[in-house]
Amino acid sequence: MHTSLLPLFLATCVFLAGPLAAQQLRHPPTRPNILWLVADDMNWDSPGCFGGVAEGVTPNIDRLAEEGLQFWHAYVNIAVCTPSRSVMLTGLYPQNNGAEGFQRIRPGTPNLPALLNAAGFLCGTIGKPLNQQELFRWSTTYTWQGKGDENLWGRDPEVYRRFARDFFATAKSARQPFFLMASTHDPHDPFAISGTRGRHPDNRHYERAESSRTYGPAEIRLSAGLPDLPEIRKHLAAYASSVRRTDDMVGAVLQELDRAGLTENTIVLFLSDHGMAFPGVKANCYPDSTRSPWVIRWPGKVAKGRDDKHHMLSCIDLQPTFLEAVGLPPVEQTDGRSFLPLLHGERQENRDYVFTQFFHIHGKDAYPMRGVLSRDWAYLFNPWSDGKRSFPRQWNGFGAFQKLAGSDPAMKRRVNHLLHRRVEEFYNLHQDPYCLSNLLEVQASSPDLPASMNQFRNQLREFMRQVKDPALPAFDQRRDPEALQSFMRDYTARATREIEELRAYERTKGYRF
Repeated sequence: MHTSLLPLFLATCVFLAGPLAAQQLRHPPTRPNILWLVADDMNWDSPGCFGGVAEGVTPNIDRLAEEGLQFWHAYVNIAVCTPSRSVMLTGLYPQNNGAEGFQRIRPGTPNLPALLNAAGFLCGTIGKPLNQQELFRWSTTYTWQGKGDENLWGRDPEVYRRFARDFFATAKSARQPFFLMASTHDPHDPFAISGTRGRHPDNRHYERAESSRTYGPAEIRLSAGLPDLPEIRKHLAAYASSVRRTDDMVGAVLQELDRAGLTENTIVLFLSDHGMAFPGVKANCYPDSTRSPWVIRWPGKVAKGRDDKHHMLSCIDLQPTFLEAVGLPPVEQTDGRSFLPLLHGERQENRDYVFTQFFHIHGKDAYPMRGVLSRDWAYLFNPWSDGKRSFPRQWNGFGAFQKLAGSDPAMKRRVNHLLHRRVEEFYNLHQDPYCLSNLLEVQASSPDLPASMNQFRNQLREFMRQVKDPALPAFDQRRDPEALQSFMRDYTARATREIEELRAYERTKGYRF
């Protein structure tokens, strides 16, 4: 180098060394960890802290509630597992994320684990899967080594304990914040029964442990408007034992979090993906179908033992809330809004309604429904209802309903309603919390009904317009049976085609949605 240029070169090196060194030595921001504990098909009032399906059924969830905040009006958007969890992780309604039924989320859709991964989080998942690693970009996932029915695994709390222990140790060793989504398959049926511990004789990968406590029919509390029948009590007792095994999983993971010394800097969320698999609950849009038991603990940020019985929250709000909680910017593509102020004890306006939906499960079984729920009222729209179609998703105990209907006129009306519905339903939740008596049938001539109905009709239509709901044209033509029939033909054909188009993807990945 020419000697006359040496001073300039040295000066340049000194000038650049400052900012470059600062960039290299900059300490990464300290962010809280996130732990989601997700139950499968658990009714909102099944944990003890929300009423309890049986005495002492959820000691670990109850303890979590004592240490955090319970939301009494929190809802999922859709009462089927895959689309419900897709909403949780994307902050988008099903028609906007692509998973209206058992489908993949559209490639490129922003989602919580991928966004956290890009921000330096270690992201892990165990239990009920969504099976889209190319989208979610999980750092680590639990892969069951068996084949076939998912009900043979995801039901042993000790498996969750071992995975959580290793996951937390990895996060500590790597000095990374983490996001762990632990999703038990309980209390999805088949429910917990005694004698399931150990290996299945035909499957060495069998993973179903006994619940730490089992319940008998006399010990359970009826909910969701279920009648007091021996068959219902039998199903609910097995369900309660499965709820207890869910609590066993929660306790195992929280114990490992404590042992790792990570509790104080971890936001814990417990919730269910939707209501239980009983008649009129799962795969519907009623309050019990979509209401979920949310508990959030965040030491030093969320006051202990609080209850929020005012604000209505939806799963579309989870992604924006948790992004804000860890100091990350919101994504432009979202249908939800953060409720972080509520965690700090503040209030938010416009938290008085939630929007619920059902599309289909496997395409050809399309029974689209829409609902708008407030704390006091529920309005539902069923474009499939024509007096002839019969809704097939009735679940445990419906046989007892049908048997009783032969001698009980009230049960006969209820069975007919569950099977056929009406295009519109409207309920006063103070007088009829389980939506057993459609006001359009029993008070059709009431002078007060049209005004209150129109308020909720307008609220639902505005929701549908905002979220680009494909059923909006059918709603606008809800009094035209031919228009509704045309919508159902077109929508069912579209849903069936989309499901069939997934088959090549599923064969490549080796699983079915």
